[in-house]
Parts: sequence; C-alpha cells; structure tokens
Amino acid sequence: MDCSGQPWMFPQCSHMASVFKRPNSQYFYAAFRIPLANAVGRRAWKLVKKVTKSTTEREAKKAAAAMEDAALREAGAGDEGSRRILAILNEAGQKAAQKRLTAELGRDYLRRLIEASTGETLPAEKTIRGWLNEWLAMKSTGAKPATMARYRTSVHAFIRHLGDDSDMPLDTLTLSKVRVFRDKLASEGRTANTTNHYIKDIHGAMLAAAKEGIIQRSPAENLNALTEDDSTERKPFTFTEIGKLLRASPTKDWQGIILLGAFGGMRLGDAATLKCGGIDLHTGLIRFIPQKSSRRGRKAEVVLPMHAELNRYFENHKLSADADAPAFPTLARLSVAGNKGLSARFIDIMMSAGVSRGKTREHVKGSVGRSSHARSFHSLRHTFNSSMFNGGVTQETRMKLVGHADTATNTRYTHAEIEALKRAVDTVPGIPARVASKKRKPA
Repeated sequence: MDCSGQPWMFPQCSHMASVFKRPNSQYFYAAFRIPLANAVGRRAWKLVKKVTKSTTEREAKKAAAAMEDAALREAGAGDEGSRRILAILNEAGQKAAQKRLTAELGRDYLRRLIEASTGETLPAEKTIRGWLNEWLAMKSTGAKPATMARYRTSVHAFIRHLGDDSDMPLDTLTLSKVRVFRDKLASEGRTANTTNHYIKDIHGAMLAAAKEGIIQRSPAENLNALTEDDSTERKPFTFTEIGKLLRASPTKDWQGIILLGAFGGMRLGDAATLKCGGIDLHTGLIRFIPQKSSRRGRKAEVVLPMHAELNRYFENHKLSADADAPAFPTLARLSVAGNKGLSARFIDIMMSAGVSRGKTREHVKGSVGRSSHARSFHSLRHTFNSSMFNGGVTQETRMKLVGHADTATNTRYTHAEIEALKRAVDTVPGIPARVASKKRKPA
C-alpha cells in the first residue's frame, strides 16, 4: 500500500503526525487522525488540526507527536499495539463499506487482530471433516465398540452428504445444512429413531467443538428431533416360546442369559458380562451395574432377586471362585452388535426354535432403511416387565428391577425393599411344565 502523502489520509499506515503552516501565521500546525467509536471506513477516524505554537519545523514536529500521543491515549489507542488493532479494524471497515469483505478476508483480519492483541498465533483452522475425525479419535478411548460403530456410521454418512463442503471451515456449518442431512436420512427410508440418533451424534461432536472454543455453539442445537411414531414397537415373548428358545440354545451359557432376560429383565450385554461375584445363591440375589447406567456416570447398582427359574439354573451351573470371572465365559468377550455378535446369534436361536421375529416394518424397495422386527433379545425384558405389570407390581418397583430408576451411586436397599422386590419377581410365571420337561440341548 502506498502510504506517501499526508499521513492522516492513511490511518492504516504509520500514525506520525504531520505539520504545516497556514498563510499569514508564524506558527506551525499539527495534523493527525484519532479513532472514533462505533464507526467504519473513513468515518472511523477524526481529523484533528492543532496549533503547535512552534515557529520552527523541528520543534513543531516534536509538539505534534506529543499532541497525537495524548489524543490517542485519550481515545484508548495510546500504544503501538492498540494502533495496529485500530488500523486493522479500519481496513476491515473499509472493505465492508465497499462490500468486498469476504469470509476468507474476515478470518484473515481476525487472525491479525488476535496477533496484534495477544501476540498469539491463531490456531490452524479446522475443517468439518478434520474436526469430526478428530472427535472420533477422542471418543475411541472410552466408548464401547458398539457405540463407536454408531459414531463412525453417523460421521461418515454426514461427510459423504456434505461432499466437498466437508473441507470447509468448521464455523461455516449451519443449522440448515444439518436439517437438510436429517431430512435426507428420513427420505431414504430410515426410521425417525435412527435418524434422530445420527443427528444426536453430529450434535455431540459440535458440542465438543464449542467446549474447546473452536466454534461458539453447535449448529444443531435448535434442530428439533423427529417424532418417533414410525418406530417398531417391541413385543414380548410368551413363556411357551421362551421354553422353545431354551431348548434351541446351543450352550448352557446361552440358556443362562436367556433366563436372565426373561426372569430378570437384563439387557443382552449385561447378562453376557455378569460376574460370578454378582451371583449370591445364599441370599438368592444378583447384583450388577447396568452398562447403560455406567456410561452415563451414575453407576447405580441393581439388586435382582432370583426367580425360581434362575435359582434352578444356577444351582446346576458351576461358578468360578474368582468374583471377577464371567459367569458365562463363552459369551462374555463377544460384542453385542455385528454380523457375528450376540444379537445376531440370538436371532439364529429364534429361527432354530421356530419362534417368529414378528416382522412389522418392511424394508422399502430402493431405500436404505432396514426391515425392522418386533422381537429380539430385548423382548425378553418386555416379557419380564409386562408380567410384573399384569401381576399388579407398581411402576416404581418395576423400574428398580429393570434398572430404569435414576438412583444415586451405590444405592443401599433395606430389608423391606428386598422383600418387596422378591414378591414382585415371584409374580412372573415360569416355563410351562410340558415345555420345561422336554430335554434341553447339552452345553
């Protein structure tokens, strides 16, 4: 930039005051500009002219410099750093007034302002793709494999949807772009529940960016979730069907976790990883901390009185003396999700037993949505819960047994509460005698 000529014409250059003489005056005058608040472009600066009362140019320049410094200090720009900041702001204001201030120029002005203000270099700009992959790497240190698989699916789908825009700066991501992604997922045949999970994951990644100060807020913050009225309602198994599942089970370990689901309401992952120390045959109680509760930081212990079917099973199931050893060693290390995971293996057991999966939502041809079924391992939990409901057990008691209660860490149960829980479990019927009497497959 050419800064020749009168200095006050170029406030973004050096702020040295100039001096001049008026006709018929023996004194030199000082001329300089000072910044004005809440103004842009040329209007951001005020031209000041003052008499120096000096008759020599050399003395006049000294006086003019002192006048300028005093005026800048009064305006809040009395040091070199502040002058640089004001010069950058004025330059940006001129670009804006000319309608030439682009996003790229704006980020450059921001970088220069931070350097002038603090001396720090603005961190390298993060792109949408770069941050989402960084977030995945951060989550991988603590998330469960199944959860990580879901995170990766959500992130990769979002990056594919954005295409080249995923290499744009993170702060260019807007609510409307996330909304378009959500609506596209739904239009492709995914249920509202599945679609909401995708958006929840992207929102979580953006919240993490906001916490680190990379962006001000998540662009998905005010995006409403879809109404989940198209999701498949889970249906319970009958006890006759549970008997068939037990007979079709390939191992005794599988019989154990099916019984824990049907007569203890345990989730598949919790049942498969149950520790030997959590099973007390003397008191007839099973104690465990649900994985879902642990992930949310509550670590609320569930105390489950053994149903007669569970007592009968564990009396004939050898448990290790090591309290930390898994009660079902052949299944404890398997993932719940995946083509060879526990959920898929349970479906094989259902097919072998001739128990219907209760398909209720068909896959739409040409869409990416999956066929969904009303029955899975989770249906055993519904069997347990609905049986207690039919037996008149209160909702509060049922919530404690199935681990829905938002209780404090290390909840202590009184003797009266344990007795009430036992009575609740006893309302659940057992396997019909004609089914239970049939020979089950050996371990």
